[in-house]
Amino acid sequence: MKNIKDLSPKQINQHVKIGTKLPLATSLHYPSRGQTAIQELYLTKIGKLFLKKTSKRNHQDCQVNEKNGSLAEREYWCFCLARYIGLNTPPLWLIDKNTTIQIWFNIPDAHIYTSSHGKMFFLAENIYNCALFDWLTGQIDRHNANYLYDYINKKIILIDSAHSLLKHTGSLPDYLEKFELINDSDFSKKQQTIVSKKLLSLSKNKLEQLIPLKDLSEKKALLWRHNQIKQINTIKDIIELYRRNK
Repeated sequence: MKNIKDLSPKQINQHVKIGTKLPLATSLHYPSRGQTAIQELYLTKIGKLFLKKTSKRNHQDCQVNEKNGSLAEREYWCFCLARYIGLNTPPLWLIDKNTTIQIWFNIPDAHIYTSSHGKMFFLAENIYNCALFDWLTGQIDRHNANYLYDYINKKIILIDSAHSLLKHTGSLPDYLEKFELINDSDFSKKQQTIVSKKLLSLSKNKLEQLIPLKDLSEKKALLWRHNQIKQINTIKDIIELYRRNK
């Protein structure tokens, strides 16, 4: 049998069709996921798969012109970038222009974890990698239900990057706000990671291949954000970059 990551969108969708639909809004399945659009969780022979289908209302609320890249396409492009630079995110398939299917990770999101257990502990390298990725991809919706908390390895895992590559709002991702409050020695420590090296070495052509935006202003914004992170060395630098561009 093929590795699940090697399955085609058609094969993944077929597993969903013959799978068993599970209740999403229960404590077992972390209720802060699955609150917008059509979002469904399925138990299949290859594991739990999460289907999300965006609507015209979703695009209108986000002021997104679907012709320039739907919310589902934007999420898939971000996944392709994450996979290329080696950032750990759940495998995701684009089924059609508005539908994605993602492997479900049975770990809590940050909202659920802090509500049930309290304080999260972070690794600076992991925060740095995620913050660079979120800045470059222009995430405007990285609240505490849009990243998971791997409490065993003390790492965050980004999910739901649909609200990306849009007009920058200047708001900090939730995990950066939390890390800033810690303000330990790692806050201003120079970081150099495998992920950051891969991200910074991206050529213009490769970046546009991974994220094939159609709108010229969105393309320019992406390239500008990539240029900005070339001057970033610390988590403090990233936070200051966000605040300079409110």
